[in-house]
Amino acid sequence: MPRGRHVPDRPAVERYNHRGVPGEARRESTRSVMFANWKLVRCKAAENALNEGRLDEAYERLTAPDLRGHKRAAALVNDLAQALLARARLHAQAGRYREALADLDRVDSLGESGEEARTLRKRVETEQRCRADRHRENDRAFEKAARNIHAGRLETGRKAVEKIEDAARREQLLEELDIREHRSDQLLQQAAAALANGDVLTAVRFWEEAVSRHGRTTETDGLISELAAAFRNAAESALREGRLDELSVALKHLDALAQYAPALAEFAGAERLVRQATAALAAADYDALRDTLNRLRASAGDAKWIDEGLKAVETILAGQAELLRSPLGLLGLSTRTIATQPERPNDAAAPHAGEDGAPLDASPLLLIVDGSGSSLLLTHDVARIGRAGVRGIEVPIPADLHSHHADIHRQGEDYFLIAHGPATVNRRPVQRVLLRDGDRVVLGSAGKFVFHKPSAKSATAVLRLHNRCRLDQD
Repeated sequence: MPRGRHVPDRPAVERYNHRGVPGEARRESTRSVMFANWKLVRCKAAENALNEGRLDEAYERLTAPDLRGHKRAAALVNDLAQALLARARLHAQAGRYREALADLDRVDSLGESGEEARTLRKRVETEQRCRADRHRENDRAFEKAARNIHAGRLETGRKAVEKIEDAARREQLLEELDIREHRSDQLLQQAAAALANGDVLTAVRFWEEAVSRHGRTTETDGLISELAAAFRNAAESALREGRLDELSVALKHLDALAQYAPALAEFAGAERLVRQATAALAAADYDALRDTLNRLRASAGDAKWIDEGLKAVETILAGQAELLRSPLGLLGLSTRTIATQPERPNDAAAPHAGEDGAPLDASPLLLIVDGSGSSLLLTHDVARIGRAGVRGIEVPIPADLHSHHADIHRQGEDYFLIAHGPATVNRRPVQRVLLRDGDRVVLGSAGKFVFHKPSAKSATAVLRLHNRCRLDQD
């Protein structure tokens, strides 16, 4: 400042404003300009991304909170919405429904969802549901085909595989199907070779493995008739020649064949009779053994070993009958009849008591009804029939009979008549016979009764004596 020139001082308020408020306003204005320029830069970056097809980047920039309401950003939003709508349409055409719906959601968030966007969304959602339904059907078809293949139902499995739309999964099951069919063919070839060599059991084992592991096919069914015929011949030969151990081994494979050849099930019945005969022989139950051998002969046909066994059993039973008719046998029956029962220990099961408290034992019970005659109730499995007045006879008949003329044996649900003297059933002479309901039995010349069973499954039976053979109390 030049010396001697006077410059008036500025007011204090002006100095204050110059130092404070006017300077802060300038800085705020500067910041506003800077932020505005920064928004323009970001809008320019969003515009470049939109023009270059980077729609996701453009969407992120234009949806930033500080750009909402910006004029230039608002001008770009409509262009971005159209671009997103176009991309959603391409996704839908390519079957990328999730991506298409994501772009439509972005259009909605931009506030540009018009009729075209709503129509496209409806079509995409419909097609997505249809594809989900197809996928579920495809999954069910795959699971069904896999179950059939794993269960060995190969032909059914192949038909199910053809319904699978997914090529990769279809090829997966077809490969597994081919492997199983190849293995099944190998087993069937081995079965056919064994059958050609006469090894029936080995052939059945190979065939059974092919069926159990890989299921029935036209090839396995084609071999059934040959196997069934060969198995029948082998089983009949083993039974006829008495090779019972071979028969038992063969029948272990019977179940698989019998499902497709039911006539073979008869050999299971024959093997069951063999086991029953073996048990009867071990228990020295020769009556049961004879009955079982007779049934077995009906199944086996001409079998020398069965005839020889029956002759041996008849010899044993004839010897037993002779002993029973001897004085020793009569003495034994008499002794057994008059002998008192031994005392039971305290912890043994006591006999059932009647209404008056008296114990009931297995002795015959005479039931007398006024005007209706009398009935004799027997509870044990053997009823001895003979001349009235003889000790040890449960059914005494006042006729010209042997002292012990016959027995009736109960075996399960069956009743057998065993004659020790002359006897006929339905006018046919018999020594041992299975009684049936309505059979007319004549012992000697005048001991007559009719055998009755209430039903085929009944465990009880009734002997109706002829009028001239009534008991003494009638």
